[in-house]
Amino acid sequence: MCRFFKQDKYIILLITAVFLFITPFFFLKQGLMLIDTGREFYIPWQMLKGAVLYKDIFNLYGPFAYQLNALLFAIFGVKISVIYFAGLVNSLLIVIGVFLLSKEFLSKSISFAAAFIIMFSLAFNTFLYNSNISYTYSIAYALCAFIFSLLFLIKYIKNGNFKFAYLSSLLAGLSLANKYEFSIFPLILLYVFIFIKPLGIKNLLKAFSLFIIFPVICWGILFLQGLTLSDIKNHLELINNLIHAPLLKLFFNKFGVFFNLPSIINLTVNSGFSALFGFLPIINFALFLIFIKKIYNDKPLFIFGLSAISAGAKTFFFLNISHMGAFIFPICFIFTIILLMKFNSAKKIMPVLLCVFILYFAGEDFSSLQYKNFEIQTNKGKIYTYKKEGLLIKSAYDYIIKNTRTEDYIAVLPEGCFINFLTERNGHNKYFNLSPLFYNDVFKENNVISSYKNSLPECFIILPIDNIEYGKSFFGIDYAQNFYEMIKDNYIEVPNTGNIKIYRKIKK
Repeated sequence: MCRFFKQDKYIILLITAVFLFITPFFFLKQGLMLIDTGREFYIPWQMLKGAVLYKDIFNLYGPFAYQLNALLFAIFGVKISVIYFAGLVNSLLIVIGVFLLSKEFLSKSISFAAAFIIMFSLAFNTFLYNSNISYTYSIAYALCAFIFSLLFLIKYIKNGNFKFAYLSSLLAGLSLANKYEFSIFPLILLYVFIFIKPLGIKNLLKAFSLFIIFPVICWGILFLQGLTLSDIKNHLELINNLIHAPLLKLFFNKFGVFFNLPSIINLTVNSGFSALFGFLPIINFALFLIFIKKIYNDKPLFIFGLSAISAGAKTFFFLNISHMGAFIFPICFIFTIILLMKFNSAKKIMPVLLCVFILYFAGEDFSSLQYKNFEIQTNKGKIYTYKKEGLLIKSAYDYIIKNTRTEDYIAVLPEGCFINFLTERNGHNKYFNLSPLFYNDVFKENNVISSYKNSLPECFIILPIDNIEYGKSFFGIDYAQNFYEMIKDNYIEVPNTGNIKIYRKIKK
């Protein structure tokens, strides 16, 4: 079963060697610590302290990534580098998986080039949407599991080895335990197992048992920790608020998730060279329909096409690779290359195009390093970030360490639980993100204010984070004015704290 790994072991070793050679240049210089990324450290740390996902901690995604990262903290210590190393290993697996999956349809050289494109477009992107230190590890782990699940499914279609079907099922379940982007894929698995390469009832039951292993274990652990059906009901109500939130629609419109012609035109103009990739889902769908007869006769390609189209459904109108689309790009990009190589005269120019893409993404990554030069030294290790972000984190960190106790409860708003993680001070585990979307549409203002009034933190730290993507700017000025009044009624402002505002509780 692992023969295909051995056949390409030297290429895999070369990919690994290049990945390891590049890593030091970007080491701890990725992510956006105050927006989203910080949550990926804070939640596993709180879980180690006994808080339960969906009961005590609000979480948008599946449980696996947080449970794994909490376990890694428990084994290796609560340090920044622990989860970052996990991200590096996962990214390397994604890159290798891209090579192996591509090689099922393309030459080794083309597949090798495709792997390097993903290495630079996803793994070593220094902004928020990379796979080493991501906006959420859930999507990074989900993508890795999905790529290998699809690889094993293709292998099963080609040679009928049941072990590949079982591995594909297991990894599809793992992907689903992380995030929903690839949630249509299990239906494609079922289609293959019933119609294209029937497993039979007995083996189908085995495949299903493997598929549910990770979801059952992950959710079973949560129920053992005290999660109840009532907690799930309450959490689903919040998710329902999110799904129907006007500000979420505004956010998605701006980044191409929903069809909005002015936004798509704006994205195309502002994306520069990367706009070339924005319409890959539409192109793939069109080519799939044009060549449907030929594709259908090639069952592995047909299934790959269905998988790529379903994966790209959320980003169908514009694949914004500078945003969440970076995680969908690998599968859409590979499928486009396959179609162009099989049904067009692109074989001669494809190597040149791929080299251009590699140079473009690598150039973007290395060029961005000049802005990631602000070093933050903390008790949890060091990290590099943008100067503007770094100054805010350092100011808040220094104040908290010098003026509060470890047992103090600190609220850093509208986002900033990374500072709670660094200083080892608990924050509000449910309302730790009070951007306009969550403050107004998901949690509702009255609930937020009531919860904070019932348990007043030792101090509030208000960061000047612009929420323009939600049509608002600053917390307490453009929105959450009532919350700010509650702070002023119960707290006194600490003078001379720079760009951040710090309020200490009035002693009564």
